[in-house]
Amino acid sequence: MSMIDVTQLGLSFGHGASAAKILQDVSLRVAAGESFGLVGESGSGKTTLLRCLAGQLTHWTGAVQLDGKTLDHKMSVARARCTQMVFQDPYGSLHPRHTVQTTLAEPLIIHRIGDHDARIGAMLRKVGLDDSFRHRYPHQLSGGQRQRVAIARALILEPKVLLLDEPTSALDVSVQAEILNLLSALRKKEGLTYLLVTHDLGVVAHLCDRLAVMQQGRIVETLTTDALCADAAQHEYTRKLVQTTLTHGLHVEAIH
Repeated sequence: MSMIDVTQLGLSFGHGASAAKILQDVSLRVAAGESFGLVGESGSGKTTLLRCLAGQLTHWTGAVQLDGKTLDHKMSVARARCTQMVFQDPYGSLHPRHTVQTTLAEPLIIHRIGDHDARIGAMLRKVGLDDSFRHRYPHQLSGGQRQRVAIARALILEPKVLLLDEPTSALDVSVQAEILNLLSALRKKEGLTYLLVTHDLGVVAHLCDRLAVMQQGRIVETLTTDALCADAAQHEYTRKLVQTTLTHGLHVEAIH
């Protein structure tokens, strides 16, 4: 079953001959329970695609289905319950004057879901935190703890899809593997579907089943992670990305 189905998605900024085409005929399909990566250099359109699916950008063309339901250009309660986003910078995405308790309670209040204390306690435990974190502010947390709170906030509504926008790139290297392992465990336990944006092929190798390579707003190649790690990429641009990774002393292998 397909959880995310994108067909000929296009998006431009501006009008007429001067319009900047950011996404051009992007099509992809992500199965339920799959973790799918989007890779490419900065400006390739990866995050823009995520923002279209999240409802942050609404003037796209083409067709999008989530969990079998065709999306229109308006945000809805059902769409928010189905799909949530985890942002790159956990400090910037959390309100500096809100405690963890307030941050996690807000989505429940908006969606009129009760039993706040029990739900928040259970969600904190799922992301590896305990009740002592309820009354802390973002500045009282480490980078890894802040990202755990951001993940908890995304999951508090029990969505089926998480959109992950470089969720570890703002963290120390020592913490990145912890967050990736947490995301991997949550996907298996909760039956989640991931769409992950990253420039780090090592992250893709660790977390994703398949990936699409984007260049200048288009998908130029789709392949499995196993094929990527076996150096079986076909497109010249994909091979360039792999070579750049190796040149910087990184290996396209799972992170342990």
